Amino acid sequence: MHNIHTNSWKVNVGYFLAAQNFFLFGSSAVYFAILWYIALQTSSGTWIMLATMATTLPQILISLWAGIWSDQYSRKKLIIASSSLVTLLTIVTALIYFFASHDLWLLLLIAAVRSLGSGIQTPAGNALLPEITPKKELSRINGLNQFISSILLLISPILSGFILGQLGIIFVFVVDLVTATTGILLMLGVRAHQQKPQKRTRIAGLTGIWDGLRYTFSHQYLRNFMLFTLIAFVLVAPSSQLSTLYVKRTFGSAVWRLTLNELLWTIGALLGSFYITIHKKLPHKIRLIALGFAGSGISFAVMGLSEPFWVYLVFMFFSGICMPIIQATSNILIQENVSPTRMGRVFSILQIVSTGIYPIAMLFYGPLADVIAIRYILIVTGLLLIGVAGLFYKRLPQLSDKLKDLN
Repeated sequence: MHNIHTNSWKVNVGYFLAAQNFFLFGSSAVYFAILWYIALQTSSGTWIMLATMATTLPQILISLWAGIWSDQYSRKKLIIASSSLVTLLTIVTALIYFFASHDLWLLLLIAAVRSLGSGIQTPAGNALLPEITPKKELSRINGLNQFISSILLLISPILSGFILGQLGIIFVFVVDLVTATTGILLMLGVRAHQQKPQKRTRIAGLTGIWDGLRYTFSHQYLRNFMLFTLIAFVLVAPSSQLSTLYVKRTFGSAVWRLTLNELLWTIGALLGSFYITIHKKLPHKIRLIALGFAGSGISFAVMGLSEPFWVYLVFMFFSGICMPIIQATSNILIQENVSPTRMGRVFSILQIVSTGIYPIAMLFYGPLADVIAIRYILIVTGLLLIGVAGLFYKRLPQLSDKLKDLN
């Protein structure tokens, strides 16, 4: 794949993973703080919907263009530039909020700015990783990336909870400034292998987007994979986006409960990531993804039953195990099979049909949560997700083989 010296690629990947996870740590600390702050201030499903849209809708709007930029320009420089701009705009808006106007809409603006940055960084980062990693090591490195992310996501809600309870939300933005600066410095140390830069033709925006869409959806199995992923994540959305509000309404609004809610999910995600890390090769990727969705569906359905808080937490933990398995396995599937010249655009489409679909789904789920109990939403979507997982496995059994012609 590349002429990469044993030590040099490991150092390269080490810098990359450290940088990406510093960015993630700061972003997740800010996200939790804003979401919890808004939930505690308003106790409104509509406001949670708005926060969700601010966090994810800009990703959808920028993602397809970001995929083109990722395929045409230096992915490393793209990540550094977007991270720098997002950090600057976040700090400026936070200062306006705390010293000029205590308007919750400003917090939504911060969430939206960060979402734009994620929309650029995610496809660029996913496409840069196979550029600096030997193909035979992709499974382990993706698992390791998810594992480190899970450890940091374990710490960030604890940190956000402590800062919200003891110091005030402004200190979360101080942490974000430090982590973002560290991430940018680490990313500068990454030596990206610019594969044939002279052959990266400059395509006009809409032409490039159309080319990426046509490439993805003209291949039957890749098209079906994206379609099933879209449907599944529409059903995942309420458990992901309404769990904070569900805990507050059902079990109480103490910050420690909100913290435990995130904590147990993240401990589960740590175990799921560890599973990917210890496997050098994942031969049955579609089966693994389908099992992840089925396990998530079972967890969501049980979480919606009238149970004590500890039972809810146990199944939140189980759902946490499933998500990194789904995400890492999907990433590996694309990284191992899709042409490098279109990988950024395929990842941007994957981002849209997975977590990027949340704001559109929340246009329905958010107001619905103000009309009927969230527990019923969790039960119904959980049961439907189990059915979708079964169809996913039945309809896409040969996907790993069929993708071989995508290069």
